[in-house]
Amino acid sequence: MVTFEAVSKVFADGTEAVKELDLEVGEGEFVVLIGPSGCGKTTSLKMINRLEESTSGRIRVNGRDIRSVDPVQLRRGIGYVIQEIALWPHMSVAENIGIVPRLLGWHSGRIDARVDELLALAGLDPAKFRHRLPDQLSGGQKQRIGVLRALAADPPVVLMDEPFGALDPITRDVLQSELKELNKSLRKTIVFVTHDMDEALKLADRVVLMRQGKIEQMGSPEEIQNAPANDFVRSFIGEDRLASISPESSLETLLHDPFLRVAPGEDPRDVLERMEDDGLETAQVVDARGNWVGMLYLPVLKRTLRNGGTLREAVRRNRKLIFEEAVIRDAAEMLADMDLSIPVVNRENVFLGVVTSGSLARLAIGRLSRSRKEAGA
Repeated sequence: MVTFEAVSKVFADGTEAVKELDLEVGEGEFVVLIGPSGCGKTTSLKMINRLEESTSGRIRVNGRDIRSVDPVQLRRGIGYVIQEIALWPHMSVAENIGIVPRLLGWHSGRIDARVDELLALAGLDPAKFRHRLPDQLSGGQKQRIGVLRALAADPPVVLMDEPFGALDPITRDVLQSELKELNKSLRKTIVFVTHDMDEALKLADRVVLMRQGKIEQMGSPEEIQNAPANDFVRSFIGEDRLASISPESSLETLLHDPFLRVAPGEDPRDVLERMEDDGLETAQVVDARGNWVGMLYLPVLKRTLRNGGTLREAVRRNRKLIFEEAVIRDAAEMLADMDLSIPVVNRENVFLGVVTSGSLARLAIGRLSRSRKEAGA
């Protein structure tokens, strides 16, 4: 259904994010891409619907080279779910779910029937939920609607980029189970990105563990756990991986890529539009050499534009952590004070990634899960 043939991606700054990736995702298969920050998993996902263009190689969806398809038409035929739910706040639940079918020209009766069918499948009473606005929903309900929106036009392929990463651990666990049950009846081909090994093992038919743009090992959850291919895989999935982490540990376990990374020369109006469309409060500004320029806050960017300012004038640098000096406790204290992404740089000011409250929640639930397993052993 989805095939990568020697696919590589090199960014303008020379960063080789993906290196001659060969991967085949079968029809109806649930494949999870996982690995440390910067391993190429999100870039690989985004190349499938051409949000990122491959530098070389070929990607096929249902046997067709995606470069032969108009990007807009391609995206309308592929479901896409992200961590930042980005429901349109002025639209009802039904309108949000039905947005792609409307763009595809479905008649209103067919759209209404599809919306009610999906709401019922997700355990949401259509009579109660179809007319609600997003601000009348809980975080978990919003994410359910985000998943249903991706399924509305009945796409054969669905891409999911850490869709549950911003949720609290309990809601996250519930939605993982619901997604797994939902796909038993829908049998979609799903490519799912996560940083959480427990999530990967719970959801995947096949796990693809990446490092530095290449696949280290792929196989069923059982194969990955019972027969790790090398020391890296063994360390990444090791039972003692979380047990050894303390509040004084390095930030490495918490790091992940920001949802929006922009160049300092970009038009600030375009950046504002992207942030508002995707429901983002922050964005990281990084130059062509990978150096961190600063962080954009949505309210500050809006105020700067009203006053005729530039993107650089909107940037703030008063919130960051130095990788070599900071520990998990420092990140936790900063997030407790203000629940916004924390950019992390090294001593040379090279941008490494962000830490979020979702990172800490995943760490906490992972440790609790393992403690529970050990207690029951």
